[in-house]
Amino acid sequence: MPASYFMLRSTFGFTVILALILLFAVQPVTALKVENPIIRMDVTPGMTFKFPMAVSINTGDPAADYAVEVLGFGQSPGDSYSLLTVAADTSPYSARTFISIDTPNIHLDSGQRKTFNATISVPQNVGEGGRYALISIHPAITKGSGQTSFTTAITVPVMLTMKGTSLTHTGAITNLDPGEVVTGKPMEIITTLKNTGNHHYYRAFVNVTVTDSTGKVIATASTTPSVFASIPGYEMTFTTPVTATLAPGTYTVKSEAKLLEGMALLDTKTVSFTVAEPGAPTPPTPAVSEPQTQAVSAPPTSWNPAKVTTQGGAAVVTPEGKPTTYTPLGITTVMLALTAVSGIIVMRRKG
Repeated sequence: MPASYFMLRSTFGFTVILALILLFAVQPVTALKVENPIIRMDVTPGMTFKFPMAVSINTGDPAADYAVEVLGFGQSPGDSYSLLTVAADTSPYSARTFISIDTPNIHLDSGQRKTFNATISVPQNVGEGGRYALISIHPAITKGSGQTSFTTAITVPVMLTMKGTSLTHTGAITNLDPGEVVTGKPMEIITTLKNTGNHHYYRAFVNVTVTDSTGKVIATASTTPSVFASIPGYEMTFTTPVTATLAPGTYTVKSEAKLLEGMALLDTKTVSFTVAEPGAPTPPTPAVSEPQTQAVSAPPTSWNPAKVTTQGGAAVVTPEGKPTTYTPLGITTVMLALTAVSGIIVMRRKG
């Protein structure tokens, strides 16, 4: 095949890539503001109330359409919150069906502010503990577009406590993994903690202790207390770096999961592991669990800012009202397009 054909196809491919980059580079960024970005209340069975909310964009921002959805409250192993579809929201602690939005579709002109209400109706037979949902405010999806992520979106946690009921705050370490242990190198110990109670709690953290075969303490380390709430039924993972140099031999790592409030102990677990001579395989060792479960009270949280603004990235508001910014969609899309177009060029050249 003539060289001019390859040059033509390659030129076309790079032209498409350049067009995509320019497209996303000039896309306007809208700063979406949401008032009352968290709903955290004590409620009673049979209670119905309206929670006022508002959204707005800045003067000079382009007009935009937004959708307001009530979804299930999930939690990723890393501890951040995740939106659950109706089919995936199977938790007995879900409040998704309690909540309705009076204006699920909102059009905002430049500089405009609009109000809406989240109506929460608590069933008479709701039970004890906490109930949870997430309200997602995002750009409206064009029917049939297949879009599932957005450059600007805000998630509002809904955390309801059943007033006058028994609140259980317990946890269990479901996994303790010392990771890859290499002589003379630091290690990372991963502790997985599950909320086994019926109510959320804050500021969980982990203490780890490494001892040798004689019981001598070789290293201790702690994680920073989590800023996210631990939701009933879900797991959080804590990664604890240990910088001590370990000589070949057998060791035991002990992990204690605690709450910062009162230093209350949730659970304890121990695992033995072997550090082999350089070049020798490390034999697997069975885990030994020492459960020590205790009911504790969750610390109070009161900080609740009025507004959260995101610019160019999706935002999730934590139970403490703090937004977390994610990578804008445009860059990821351009990279995917780059990969796809490059693949087409390669296939043509091979053909």
